[in-house]
Amino acid sequence: MKFQNLQNKFFIILAFTLLACSTTLPTNKNTETVKIAAAKTIDKAIPYYPLENEKDLDVLLNAINDARVVLLGESTHGTHEYYKWSEEITKRLVTEKGFNLVLVEGDWADSYKVNQFIKGPLQDSIAAVKLLKVYDRWPEYMWGNYEIASMIFWLNQFNQEKADEKKVGFYGLDLYSFWDWSEPNNIVKDTILINAEKKVRKTFTSYNNSALTYSRKVEDLKVNHQNLTENLSKIITERYGKTGATKESTFLMQQEALLALEGERYFRTMVTNRQKSWNIRDTYMAETIKRILLFYGENAKAVIWIHNAHSGDVDYSNMKGAYTSVGKILKNELGSKQVFTSAFGTYEGYVMTGYPWYSTIKKNQPLSKAKKGSWEYVLHELGPENKILISKDFEKNHRYNQSIPFRSVGASFSGTNEVYGTSIIPKRYDAFLYIDSTTALHPITR
Repeated sequence: MKFQNLQNKFFIILAFTLLACSTTLPTNKNTETVKIAAAKTIDKAIPYYPLENEKDLDVLLNAINDARVVLLGESTHGTHEYYKWSEEITKRLVTEKGFNLVLVEGDWADSYKVNQFIKGPLQDSIAAVKLLKVYDRWPEYMWGNYEIASMIFWLNQFNQEKADEKKVGFYGLDLYSFWDWSEPNNIVKDTILINAEKKVRKTFTSYNNSALTYSRKVEDLKVNHQNLTENLSKIITERYGKTGATKESTFLMQQEALLALEGERYFRTMVTNRQKSWNIRDTYMAETIKRILLFYGENAKAVIWIHNAHSGDVDYSNMKGAYTSVGKILKNELGSKQVFTSAFGTYEGYVMTGYPWYSTIKKNQPLSKAKKGSWEYVLHELGPENKILISKDFEKNHRYNQSIPFRSVGASFSGTNEVYGTSIIPKRYDAFLYIDSTTALHPITR
């Protein structure tokens, strides 16, 4: 992407001068037979638009229309082009359509520090890079990278001319560090509440600040700290209510209660029921989105950076029935015209990743060519150029209204453990952005 070259070089040079969910998709051995033989007959008439420069995004913004929630999905968590195009889309949504929230599949506490940064005094790009080192939970490169630093730097500049209530906010949606809130509560002089918070913090930090370690102890030793998070949630709810806060301090307390409660439940459930834990997590993320929208008011609009597995409507995939997704929940509860879902995908390239989980070694891992007959293979066969596809343009095309293999890569990627589920693409997503060949993210060195 030519318009990004100077910016990319700047941040790569800066990296040298100064010195970011596992999404493991469940598979279904009884997935329906794939009916599309892409290798035999490729429908050359499938409509698409070029994706080469910023102006090409016009067609996507037109399709988004008046939606107040836009989900930008990605097939991996470590692809440079996904982040850079998402940045350009985000900028245009903010400047042209009045979007005032950027929400990411990242931890709440770390992301709240980013929120404070972009709403604070004018900072330089070096400060933006330094800030993102707060993302210290694996995979830290998922949000601690130069691509995100570029956007954070821009958001901080953009907010300088805005009144406090008009500034763009930045929040994390995930629940992995569920005992770690925005900061220790030094404002509320409530001994009962403070002691309840301390018990939760002390208990879960004893597991090396790892929710997965807690999850394993639940399985191996049958430990259970549900009572601690339930007690904290109960105390906060009694004092501050569940939702509807108008003061930020109250909003943060309400979110603390939800995060502690659902985070502990997610990791405790993971060891016995992966399907149920998946639904706990997606329901929590959707609820958090709705709470933030409510707090920001009736004119709030959010762009959400999240994995493809969460962004689309799960009912049009092989996960239908047992699983839910953020996109499905939001469309059902906010209305289909209010929510626009999209996905990024690629034919081949490289991805920044670590393997196994918690590996201290980050790798620029090759991503193999998409398998024959998959959605990405079809798009490559149409031509090697990058593409934007708007689902309404081909939603009545019978050939593509059937399930087709569709690649997904989680945060922990060995180079061979990619997953091919099946999806009815024009029903699962409102748009698809295809990058034929991709490169890896640029992590910030600690």
